[in-house]
Amino acid sequence: MKLKDWLKVNRSNFSDSDLRFLIKNVFKVNSSEALTSDIYIDLQKLQYLNEIKELCTSGMPIAYILGKEEFFGLEFKVNRNVLIPRPETELIVEKAIDIVNENNLQSILDLGCGSGNIAISIKRRISQDVSVFASDVSFSAVEVAKDNAERNNTDIRFINTDLLDTFKPESFDLVVSNPPYVEEANIKGSLMFEPRVALGAGESGLYFIDKILKQVKDYLKSNGYFIMEIGYKHRELVDNFIHNIDSYEIIEWIKDYSGYFRGVVLKKNG
Repeated sequence: MKLKDWLKVNRSNFSDSDLRFLIKNVFKVNSSEALTSDIYIDLQKLQYLNEIKELCTSGMPIAYILGKEEFFGLEFKVNRNVLIPRPETELIVEKAIDIVNENNLQSILDLGCGSGNIAISIKRRISQDVSVFASDVSFSAVEVAKDNAERNNTDIRFINTDLLDTFKPESFDLVVSNPPYVEEANIKGSLMFEPRVALGAGESGLYFIDKILKQVKDYLKSNGYFIMEIGYKHRELVDNFIHNIDSYEIIEWIKDYSGYFRGVVLKKNG
């Protein structure tokens, strides 16, 4: 069977983005080429494609099926111990890189690192010699992140710890975090395949955001920065949290590609 014939029958079982990712990784061509080319599928590969189709139809994300995801131009190993990196988090990484370069920062923490995508992407894109740490409460996630650091040739120190428990106060020039912020009622569909510890944040989705905001200030150096990803409905409530703590200056709210506020840049007062 030719690939283009398989696609005619099965492409409706995939989202456009999943189909592009599948074709690129299995056949090393783009999806538009696949629709017109004469690539032949042998029986072994045909069975593999059909197995992937069944898993996708069950709701499993394509990244877990293939065991990889692309983020910030890099490839990351993923499994069900880590959250799948998402495009909106690239905006957080871009902002972190800008702040590091503009302020000559020396020490960075990726808090709740998961696959390590934030820490590794920052380390790969900054020119100066910066100490980058990455932590996660999940030992299994830290092991995946270590593997990804080796794959992407980055020198990062990984720590298995609950939030900031292991660190000394005033240790970092910059803390970056993509904390759990999904409301428990919204953990359904494909999210059921992802680690609940990396998603669930109580009824409002704000449990960890509130907790981290209250803690991080003590671990930032004088005039240090904190960049945090938030849910698309959370700006007003997060803004209230920030003003109630009274330890931060809001530098910028970060919008995603759809115009939603998906992150905030804070600077410690003093």
